[in-house]
Amino acid sequence: MPKKRILLVGDGNHQFIINLSNWLKKQQGEFILVDIFSLTEIKESNKRYYNECFFVKKNLFKSIFDYVKGLRLFYRFFQYKLLIKRLPNYDAINFHYMVIDNLFLANQLKKKLDAKIIISIWGSDMYRLSPKNKGYFIRACNNADKISFTNEESLHYFKKKFHWNIENLHIVRFGLAPLELLKNISKSKLESKVFLEWNVSKLAIVIGYNLSPFQQHIKILECFEKLELNLFKDKIQLILPITYGGSDDYKMQLLEKLNNLPFEFKIYDEFLTDEKVAYIRKASDVMIQLQTTDQFSGSMQEHLYTGSIVITGAWLPYQTIKKEGAWFVEINNIEQLVKVLPDVLNNFNEYKKKTFNTPQAIANLSLWENNIKNWLTLYN
Repeated sequence: MPKKRILLVGDGNHQFIINLSNWLKKQQGEFILVDIFSLTEIKESNKRYYNECFFVKKNLFKSIFDYVKGLRLFYRFFQYKLLIKRLPNYDAINFHYMVIDNLFLANQLKKKLDAKIIISIWGSDMYRLSPKNKGYFIRACNNADKISFTNEESLHYFKKKFHWNIENLHIVRFGLAPLELLKNISKSKLESKVFLEWNVSKLAIVIGYNLSPFQQHIKILECFEKLELNLFKDKIQLILPITYGGSDDYKMQLLEKLNNLPFEFKIYDEFLTDEKVAYIRKASDVMIQLQTTDQFSGSMQEHLYTGSIVITGAWLPYQTIKKEGAWFVEINNIEQLVKVLPDVLNNFNEYKKKTFNTPQAIANLSLWENNIKNWLTLYN
């Protein structure tokens, strides 16, 4: 059987792309070669995940190109053209996340190489597409043999927005690497709380998963100021993972709000290992996920996989998860938390029973072993 050679184009340091390459090799072994054309300089520790790495090295000195945006872009594209000349032939070239660099490269590589062109749209690259890049985006999509999306909502949005009637759209999801860790944790929920030094006599409520203001922490915490939730101050502990995103000012506002509440709380504001993140998911009892927009929250899925009761916004596009059989509580606005959360806490065991089928539903959707075959089909 001849080797298939795939070129991934995107951020070669991104976990999604690293894990995709790793799982392709796990499945196909000696029958596939996975190269990376990275838009960022690849860290030395990440080069082992690819057969061959192509990227534009950062200049060791400042030049006029660094200070003038138009010239900087022109110079970068010129470097890309030089790099393209070194590329071998491929069976398929897969572009990930359609920033301006990938829009340029998709059109250039279509001209230069006789390969199947596949565009993988992640979400915000389409939803936040700037008017000036729209033409390049449409041209790149027209040049593609296949276009993939992570969920049905994005695919339908694309079809409607761009009046697409070509039958070359596919739903192909990334696996969630943390699920592999969670699957192998032998500690129970109680043992995980002990490991993390949480209060084992209280229910742990995790709020959001980063420091971004889009997580709406402040509005959520304002609900805990209400008498209806104050009544539970001796029964719950608030957990806030805020290791990335946001600003120092926002963090100070958040800490001030927490310190003025009568609840025990624990924050995580420094780097967490994958293992510790997995234990936080395993130890939590309730997760509140009410950010303004989202596509397919990996953190929320990880909480669902461990059997946490998740309270999320009905405005977020989680129909795919629901359709697969996952169960979670939906509210129409943050203020409803004041009524819904007390009911969850008062009837916790009844709510918990409803999550029985959820871990398997998330496994079906998001374990890499269940998703990698769809990527292989995309490349064939």
